[in-house]
Amino acid sequence: MRAGGGKAKGSSFEREICKRLSLWLSHGKRTDLFWRSAMSGGRATIANRLGRGGRIKVRQPGDITAVAIEGAVLTDRYVIECKHVRNLQLTAFLLEGRGAKQSIAGYWKKLRGEAKRHHKLPMLIAKQNNMPVIVVLENGITDSLSDASWRIDSADLYVVCLFDDLCRTPQRYMPWHH
Repeated sequence: MRAGGGKAKGSSFEREICKRLSLWLSHGKRTDLFWRSAMSGGRATIANRLGRGGRIKVRQPGDITAVAIEGAVLTDRYVIECKHVRNLQLTAFLLEGRGAKQSIAGYWKKLRGEAKRHHKLPMLIAKQNNMPVIVVLENGITDSLSDASWRIDSADLYVVCLFDDLCRTPQRYMPWHH
């Protein structure tokens, strides 16, 4: 990829995830329930940094925003962050629960803090070059996902699964239906 192409790769990945989440929630009928957040979530970061008294001023944290009411079931519960990078440093994260700031462990740690500030749960959707898309969620909320998920207890209780498995999970098994 040419120098500076990382932003385009990330934006393209976010659009792809918006479409796939839309198809999942609409049972294959719609592709337009979600779109990229303004400034890829940066609008919420900047506005909340300028806020007074610790109040959340903007309801667009993360990279994905619901643009149709049907999508709110997901974005009202989760802050969704998307990352498509050359190397997520998956081994250190999965086996030791650690990694550099610019790794899946660093992204997860930052996202958990942001989600907590917004009183939501974190959902990290990530892709390393030449690897499948994965999802990282807090433990205990994905018990109905495929047996292909990995439950990790060493790093703040999280679960990693393939994004394709999440998108094949029937809605009735997801937390917003309980």
